Amino acid sequence: MRRSFRQVVGPDLHPRLSSFVGMTKKIVLDRPQIVPFSTFQIPSSDRIVSTPKLVSDELRIKVDQGLLLRDEAQERAARRLTKLQIALIDYSNDEIIEAIEMKERNEKRAFQNDIAEKSDSRQLGPTRESEEEETIEVGKELNEEAEPNRIMVPRGVFLHGGVGTGKSMLMDAFFAEASVMNKRRVHFHSFMQDVHKRIHELKQEELKTHGRSFSIDLTRERNPIYRVATQLALEVSLLCFDEFQVTDVADALILSQLFSVLFSRGTVVVATSNRPPSSLYEGGINRSYFLPFIDLLQKQCIVHKIKSETDYRCLLAEGLDDFFLIESGEGFAESAKKCDEIFLRLSNDKGEIEHHLSAGFNRTLTVQRVDPTGRVARFNFDELCKKELGSSDYRAIAEQFEAIIIERIPYLTLKNHDQARRFITLVDELYEAKCFLVCSAVAAPNELFQDRNNPNQSAMKDNMETKVVGWLGIDVAQSSGRTVGELASVRELSFAFRRAASRLTEMCSTDWWKKSSTGIA
Repeated sequence: MRRSFRQVVGPDLHPRLSSFVGMTKKIVLDRPQIVPFSTFQIPSSDRIVSTPKLVSDELRIKVDQGLLLRDEAQERAARRLTKLQIALIDYSNDEIIEAIEMKERNEKRAFQNDIAEKSDSRQLGPTRESEEEETIEVGKELNEEAEPNRIMVPRGVFLHGGVGTGKSMLMDAFFAEASVMNKRRVHFHSFMQDVHKRIHELKQEELKTHGRSFSIDLTRERNPIYRVATQLALEVSLLCFDEFQVTDVADALILSQLFSVLFSRGTVVVATSNRPPSSLYEGGINRSYFLPFIDLLQKQCIVHKIKSETDYRCLLAEGLDDFFLIESGEGFAESAKKCDEIFLRLSNDKGEIEHHLSAGFNRTLTVQRVDPTGRVARFNFDELCKKELGSSDYRAIAEQFEAIIIERIPYLTLKNHDQARRFITLVDELYEAKCFLVCSAVAAPNELFQDRNNPNQSAMKDNMETKVVGWLGIDVAQSSGRTVGELASVRELSFAFRRAASRLTEMCSTDWWKKSSTGIA
């Protein structure tokens, strides 16, 4: 059994905060109850001793220290997250899961008894006495179980707004102080890749155990999506997703079933996105199958928009010219010299070596230019984005190297959407790992992505192949030749362009590089 928050911080909570802990006690319900946490009041932070830091207070402190600019939209979002933070004190979905599993065991036992009864009646013939006795026994067995205790489940939060408005910063502050024993913070793309990997492994296990069959078993116990969801619900009571976006038809088709199980088992979700739930997977293939998930998400989460148009990444970034090199001539000759100088400084003039990197799925990446210490890697755009690489490859690179140089970045267009999608995925993984980045490109970050309207786009989209991928754990960036419709709608890709440009600006700024141990900034 997981330890509660009360066991972690001790029994001597401030009396006013103790009242909030009491409000989340288990209650008797037929099913988990979703409780709007707006009913919870925020205690005064100066009266709380030895308790988690409140998100709203953390934001105010950073503003007072001059680390952030005051933004009313961020303050409203922080208050929303603070209420959820308080509602989650001492929260666990253990008892919900135990009650569900007990109910499923009883249903299975009743079903087996019913099958046995029918088998006996065919052999011996039915008797009124035996039928009544069996019915009484089953009913007695089911009713003698005490009504299961259930826990009040606070609704999660779905934060959406423009790029660089502080969504991820606020969610990270919330996650760091959320008093939940089993919690996980993950980029949504990485989460879905993990889900596909688990589904694939379960299918392989089923094939190895039971072999192929001419009949299909439709029971939940053999449904890999249901089994993965139950595994995840056992692992986490709180799931925090950064950059919630749906760009792949394979993801769209399983989300409703996956999250129905997670929510029914008491998992609370907090997510950030550039789009509101109603606009997710807009224009995607077979979107009608995705709509039930939107309804589910809006029911389980309070949707909050950060009404700010300020991109703080770009506003606060300084010294971009030092680490984002725009080629003024042809052939990238000038920027190549500067990249040479930066690489030598980062490697302390020790040259470069070849490095072999494990990328998961029994695959190995060969990185041609790495400094001998293994801290700095150098690539050109084609090496990273013209090959069939995906988020697992980019994550391996991001986790291995502290600083990365990417050269010869061209204009990115919807025509070459596979390369554009890979580059966006790469930027997301580097940003998630807080890598230090040097780039040479044909244009500034905000001019690099060309998403202008193309009159031939719709015709091109309609004429391309639209097959659905299998459950192989392969993410959207790994397969070339897919349609824009399979990856995302044109509008979805446009939002991704803007996010990547904003993140490029921040990662290539002097302020970002000052956080590194390289001493180069």
